[in-house]
Amino acid sequence: MSDLFLKSISHYPLKSAQGLSLTAAHVNPLGLEQDRRWVLVDEHDKFISQRSCAAMGGIHVVAEEQRLTLTFNGQTHIAYANSNDRITATVWGDTVADCWGVQHEVNQWLSASLGLAVKLVYFPDHAIRQVDVVYAGEGYRTAFSDGYPVLVISQSSLDELGRLWGAPIDPRRFRANLIIGGECEPFAEDQWRQVTVGDVIFDLVKPCSRCVIPSLDPETHQQTDGFLRFLASVRRKADGKTYLGQNAVLARHQIVDRKNIAKPENIGMESHGQSIAENAGLLHTKKEYGNAPLESEHREHAKLTVRLGQIVQVR
Repeated sequence: MSDLFLKSISHYPLKSAQGLSLTAAHVNPLGLEQDRRWVLVDEHDKFISQRSCAAMGGIHVVAEEQRLTLTFNGQTHIAYANSNDRITATVWGDTVADCWGVQHEVNQWLSASLGLAVKLVYFPDHAIRQVDVVYAGEGYRTAFSDGYPVLVISQSSLDELGRLWGAPIDPRRFRANLIIGGECEPFAEDQWRQVTVGDVIFDLVKPCSRCVIPSLDPETHQQTDGFLRFLASVRRKADGKTYLGQNAVLARHQIVDRKNIAKPENIGMESHGQSIAENAGLLHTKKEYGNAPLESEHREHAKLTVRLGQIVQVR
């Protein structure tokens, strides 16, 4: 295996809207800065994605702190998170309290444009949504991602899928945060336990199971006939699910707890358990952190950053 490097960085400020390619990104315990900090919810405050509203893939967004600029169908609006408008949002059964809404006219415009009643919601820094402790262990959070802060895929995997499909596959279908370039075996990330990019260390904790979204063309937002069947034929495992890429969290020793009592060397970084995915032939790591506090924050004195072209080390 030759030197691996960071080939692509992307973040997705609004869940299920278009992503943005970046040359560098700050990293915190919630993932890449501004990633999945916004979500659309329905009248019952349940999240909406391209699974049920494919047109969302046409929304272009730019995020800056607690402001989101949205462009859709030739119109642009700027949403401002309002801390006085408290909303409880639900994502995959996780109820997230103390989220913030935006001005009514933005919700009206989005609802009219998408043809269904929606509200735009912001995930503030103090909100708590815990990552599945069965896979990652205690003490990790995510915002409005499907379940984990960061998604990693190798370019070799994408190239192999393109070879088998018979045409290049747009990597945007898989909405990864980090794409690792360089020579490695296709789907090598299945076996990686840790990825280091510069000074930033990610623990890979669970393979990413795939839904209908990869079948949607990133340009037309229409389903590509046969793509889901193809992907399942290549990547379906013994548990009946289709996997591609690895979900990741920021390594524990790069996170500082507000109520930190335990020291990193006592946290048990090397404790690994099995999962259904592991039995299906995919690596799964489980960290045992005992009573590690849930609330955590990024080290203020050393802001972690990933940059295109950085050498990547895996183990």
